[in-house]
Amino acid sequence: MPLPVPNLDDRRFEDLVAEARARLATHLPELTQIAPGDPVHSFIDLFAWLTETILYRANLIPERQRRVFLNLLQIPVRPARPARGVVCVDGGPTSVLLPPLLKDGSQLRGAKQALTTLGELQPTCLSLQVLIKQTLSTDDLTALGLTLQDLHEQFGLRKGETPQPFQPRRFDIGRERLTLSKSLDQSFYLACIAPKQLDSNLELLRENLAGIRLSVAIAPADDVEATAEDSAINDFEARNLQWELVAQGPDNSTRFLPLEQMSDTSLGGRQAGVVRLRLPNNAALFADFANADPMFDGSKNMPPALDDAVEASRVALWIRLRCPDDPTLQLGYLGLNGVDVVAQGLRLDTIVGLGTGLPDQVVALPDQQVDAATLDLQVEEEGAWVSWRAVDFLAGNGAEARVFRLNADSGYAYFGDGLENGKRPPRGARIRVARYRHGGGEAGNLPAGSIKEIVDGSPRFKLRHEWPLQGGRDAETVAQAEQRIPQFLTHRNRAVTETDFQVICRNNPINPVARTELIKGFLPGNTLAAARRDVPGVVSVFVLPPAQPAIGNWPKPNKGLLKDVFNYLLNRVQAGTELYVLSPQFIPMAVSILVQVRDPQTEQETLQAVQQVITEYLWPLPPGGGGNQGWPLGKPIQVNELLTQAARVEGVQAVNVANLFEQVRKDERAVWRRLPISEALDLEAYQLPELMGVHVGIGSAKDTPPLPQGIGPLDGAPGERGTGIAVPVIPDVC
Repeated sequence: MPLPVPNLDDRRFEDLVAEARARLATHLPELTQIAPGDPVHSFIDLFAWLTETILYRANLIPERQRRVFLNLLQIPVRPARPARGVVCVDGGPTSVLLPPLLKDGSQLRGAKQALTTLGELQPTCLSLQVLIKQTLSTDDLTALGLTLQDLHEQFGLRKGETPQPFQPRRFDIGRERLTLSKSLDQSFYLACIAPKQLDSNLELLRENLAGIRLSVAIAPADDVEATAEDSAINDFEARNLQWELVAQGPDNSTRFLPLEQMSDTSLGGRQAGVVRLRLPNNAALFADFANADPMFDGSKNMPPALDDAVEASRVALWIRLRCPDDPTLQLGYLGLNGVDVVAQGLRLDTIVGLGTGLPDQVVALPDQQVDAATLDLQVEEEGAWVSWRAVDFLAGNGAEARVFRLNADSGYAYFGDGLENGKRPPRGARIRVARYRHGGGEAGNLPAGSIKEIVDGSPRFKLRHEWPLQGGRDAETVAQAEQRIPQFLTHRNRAVTETDFQVICRNNPINPVARTELIKGFLPGNTLAAARRDVPGVVSVFVLPPAQPAIGNWPKPNKGLLKDVFNYLLNRVQAGTELYVLSPQFIPMAVSILVQVRDPQTEQETLQAVQQVITEYLWPLPPGGGGNQGWPLGKPIQVNELLTQAARVEGVQAVNVANLFEQVRKDERAVWRRLPISEALDLEAYQLPELMGVHVGIGSAKDTPPLPQGIGPLDGAPGERGTGIAVPVIPDVC
């Protein structure tokens, strides 16, 4: 609990008047019976007012000392932060010619907020549809009245070729999350569609699109907020997104040609930004893939079919988006003709003062809340403009150093004394601002649809604001800065103790982590057999991503998460620490339980409840495990524990028998082995169980629980192997 800041003197005006009258009665008793309105009362009031003014100034001393203390701790008060986002600017739909560029620094208007574009944009007339090949399970096929054998015969597949059924899934951009969790090939397909006015000029439009920079706006599915370090995100390594042109080969085959990525302000979709792609110069590579037989449209490697056949014939080009580091990539928004937007005004070429030739000159800029990173302050020297450099401190820069100190919040620029602390602007020399952005705060967090128009923009431009601006924050007060001091001094964002590692991993602003475990001295090798224990200076961190308890949805970290957490921790560990960020080894296992229920009418409900309890008990994230912190690393699984959990389910009269199954390798194949009832499933310190299936049925103690269906053979019988072929499933529509 922070200590209260004392008031040096809490006397008010009324207290001072009463005290003065009491002193007057002591020292001048002849004035104690003065009448109301006597001039003595006016003197007393004047004296009390002057004293109260002095006390007010004295009580400002703690405020000043707090600011000095914050400066000594190097904990500056955070300035206002502007909101950022993306908008899309489309060209006219009636001309195949590309409109002129939208220049960097263009001003936008919306909700009385000054907005500035970052970077130039080449608008096009293309619109966007985002699709995936959504995989269909066996149950989905059954609901449609189909089987894999039906598809095998329908598409004329050869022996050894296995159909992989899917249906095209189109996303409602801006209104739902774009996810690859159910994608057959972990790919987004971006259909860039020409307007209907250019239906007859599609080939000419493709020729004009060849070689241009195509700007794609992208935003993450989850908001990314910076922590105590505002630069934590920008200093982080970008996620690797792969953009490919879907082209048609001479033999009607499908090819994927990597597109040149010129810039990416989204850091691979980690924050709202724009990816600029260079399209090939050869327009013959662009194809709509709309001439295929509808039954085969989207089969194999072709893009999925669009809902509207007329729109499908107007597709100017297809782009495929994948993320090898995160195969189940989730995004919040994708849009063509995107440009970055910041909720700040722009000041250009403005004279702000004249040099006095005197030491310590101060110049007031026209605006407050100046973005220091964008300020270009220039002083005229011999008829030419020379840029001066902003520094945190003027002291020790030398007499000829062209430097100044900026108070970004108030908008004041402080120059040197011409001796040892920076150069003075020459007398009569003009001082100007070549460029800076200003403003910020929560007022810039504009919802989608708030930005309406481009100031002085071409009438051929059409602005679309489909994703909200976010991240705006008001300037911090001294009281708010003080509240950060205890947490800051606790670990100063440094990973020293085990708790530090866990807190920093969970609070990283880049990639969410639901659980963090440490094994000190564990040194991984090329193989598990080569791993070493108790190595001094080595720290191995095991992380798990968030997930909901469900079989088949076990929280396995992907390569991208491990890379993200490693890079985030690397700058925060002590010197000499050998850091590893790893995934636990997941051991496939299954459970089969036979029970007796009290009420046969609720039998299925009871069996499902038992299955859910077992799943949650073996779940590696909170509230799983016996201690509600997730199943511990390396803890063996006992059959008796599972029996106890099942027996606690309401409606279960008795648990008759339970078996554990583990997956083993036999003849280079994965098969399942039933563990004896007395044998536990032992795990190493870096291992966690992965529940592949749970069978809960009705039976007696004499029965043998079967292996859960759909997870593999128990006896090691060879299974069929084949090449998977993507095949579209078109439902019958009357």
